[in-house]
Amino acid sequence: MKDEERAHYDTHFQEELDSLKVSVANLINFPKQTLRNTFGEGPSNRPVTFVQTPTITQPEERMGKHNQEPQHNPAFV
Repeated sequence: MKDEERAHYDTHFQEELDSLKVSVANLINFPKQTLRNTFGEGPSNRPVTFVQTPTITQPEERMGKHNQEPQHNPAFV
């Protein structure tokens, strides 16, 4: 009975070890592939695109008569 339990634990340990090896290999490969793609050494030479956040524009002041800036009321400045 102990031999069967030991065999079961050994099998489970080996499965976990193999899974861990695959996970570590994937974790190592991901940064390598990213660096290759970034520096154009891999199969994908497309440039990295960044999403630009939209900027908030201020409303333009309307020009008064004769292309002069509107008069400001000192009470509101």
